[in-house]
Amino acid sequence: GINAEYGEAVVSTQSTGYELGLGSEKIHVVIDIGSYHTKLGFAGESSPRHIIRSYNVKNNNSVVNICDPSLTAEELHEELTTFVQAIYFRYLLTNPKDRKVVICEDFVQTELFRTTLAEVLFKQFSVVGVMMTPTLPLALVPLGTPTGVVLNIGYKDTSVICVYEGMIIMQSFKSLELGVHAHLTAIQKMISEFGMVRDGVKEDARKKASELYNDFDLDVLEDIRARTCFCGERPPELDDSSFIQSGTKTKHRAVDMTYPLADGHHLIVSGNIRERSIEVLFDGDGEDNSIATLVLDSIAQCPIDCRTQLAERILVVGGGSMMAGFNHRLKQEMQAFLALPRYANLPLSKLKFYKPNYFANIMSWVGGAIMGSVEHLHERYISREFYASKGSATLPDWSSLQPELKDSTVASTPTRRTSSQLRDFMTSSPTLPPISTLAL
Repeated sequence: GINAEYGEAVVSTQSTGYELGLGSEKIHVVIDIGSYHTKLGFAGESSPRHIIRSYNVKNNNSVVNICDPSLTAEELHEELTTFVQAIYFRYLLTNPKDRKVVICEDFVQTELFRTTLAEVLFKQFSVVGVMMTPTLPLALVPLGTPTGVVLNIGYKDTSVICVYEGMIIMQSFKSLELGVHAHLTAIQKMISEFGMVRDGVKEDARKKASELYNDFDLDVLEDIRARTCFCGERPPELDDSSFIQSGTKTKHRAVDMTYPLADGHHLIVSGNIRERSIEVLFDGDGEDNSIATLVLDSIAQCPIDCRTQLAERILVVGGGSMMAGFNHRLKQEMQAFLALPRYANLPLSKLKFYKPNYFANIMSWVGGAIMGSVEHLHERYISREFYASKGSATLPDWSSLQPELKDSTVASTPTRRTSSQLRDFMTSSPTLPPISTLAL
């Protein structure tokens, strides 16, 4: 049995997963494994069936994150086996031997993780075939555009990549260890320093939050972030160098809100926490690197004749970006940095952002669901028989310029490189979703 308890499903579409796909082939499974959440569902659908936590809970209630880099090969194999078993038999309720799988893999995922995942899928669950494709470029597929800058605000880090005419510009990939977790940490720190708690019965009785609570659970902090926080405009004080050197806190315009706690108390979430806790992402890592500089540095690594088009096609995805005013604030930060001598050689007159038709946290999964439903990309899958004969050497690496090994069942197909999957899809698919409106 499965001795794991996962996060609740938050997205649900059709009621059953037993529809037939192309010809007699059943619809493919699409899995997007993130450092904190995993999206899973079927190809051709507009949203994942379930969004669950990327961890297992043992019998002793200890939590093991399947993306933990400290796991040994044996531990990772055991955890992935338990996790994949829950995906198929607890959530998707389908036979893994009947369907191919699309894996939306992280750009910075370790080789051990991808090879172990493939081994689990093929040897433990006997899936028909597997296609692994990078998650960042997949976010452009639902927009129907082959060119854009994809910025992903993840749980532990923020990453960005530039794609031009379906081709990934390798040197443009940038990553920064700032994400949702850093924001939650900032919220907890501000609550500990300035937070007040009000008695549920006596409204005038207030105490410091630090006197009653040590640290709130991550689930509580996430709920506070989702319900009360937003991204305010760039503080005008930041343009004054004397203000920055003084260490004074920026002003805010938000009003206080109350958040009910499980014990009957009410946490007073101040306007400063609501509006300015997000500043941790824009302040950077202490080395003049922030999410705004991350995008500009990525564009600067691209060929000169591509930069203008890329700057006018910025797509922000990931759960960390799902806050009111986030894109507007990011644009203000980028414009402020462009005026500095640091970016004197990057003359960008316009910055435009896509308005996707899907939630920002599932854009990559939707891209994988679209690619999994396109018939001419089925040759990109590694079959069960081919993996059994060749082993992990069959796994294509998106960053490699070496042609991937071909399955004997599709030997008549010309050899292509892994990095051209998005280009092949965009240039030859007869029907693509309409491009979303660009925000000025």
